[in-house]
Amino acid sequence: MIQAVYILVADSGLCVLDRKYGEADMDPNLISGFLTALIQFGRELSDGNRVHVIDFGAFDICLSLKDNVIVAATVDKVDDGNAAMAVLSEVNNSFTHDYGSMLAEWDGNLEPFERFYQKLDNITKNGRASETKIVVPVLKGKVSPMLVRLGQMTQETFDVAKMCQGKLTTRDIADQLGHHMKEVQKSLNTLEDMKILEWKEIG
Repeated sequence: MIQAVYILVADSGLCVLDRKYGEADMDPNLISGFLTALIQFGRELSDGNRVHVIDFGAFDICLSLKDNVIVAATVDKVDDGNAAMAVLSEVNNSFTHDYGSMLAEWDGNLEPFERFYQKLDNITKNGRASETKIVVPVLKGKVSPMLVRLGQMTQETFDVAKMCQGKLTTRDIADQLGHHMKEVQKSLNTLEDMKILEWKEIG
């Protein structure tokens, strides 16, 4: 999900609004300092409303720049990056529409921005606007190598079965085994037919 959203005034580097949605324990001072350092970099990089994604360890930081407003968010890596960027762009457009003219002669009072919390929550769907459903195969119990020796399972299917621990997607399994997606999917179908495989949603 979108863990947190920060809205900054580019000229001053001041964060005028922030909203936490997730459970991640991120140091606000660290994030704010990092975002402030990005401001000049971002403004040199962009014209108009652009969005950038920066790898920030356990999360991605999505950054939307428009006029004198920077909207940034820490986003889970399993989220849809394109969806997150679209959401931030919409937040920036809405905030700039509501407060753009006021920022030109802003006196430093943060109170007027509090009215934007409701819009922010609606646009981000309380932080869930960029979530994607990730489904992974999970093996029920264990498979014995004896099944291969008895001809009841191919070696390829056995190798796939060992990877189905509830953490890897079909593509992850294919990449790690060096197999084509179609072959992995065929093995998963075989395991389903044998009623020893189920699917669960993660993320």
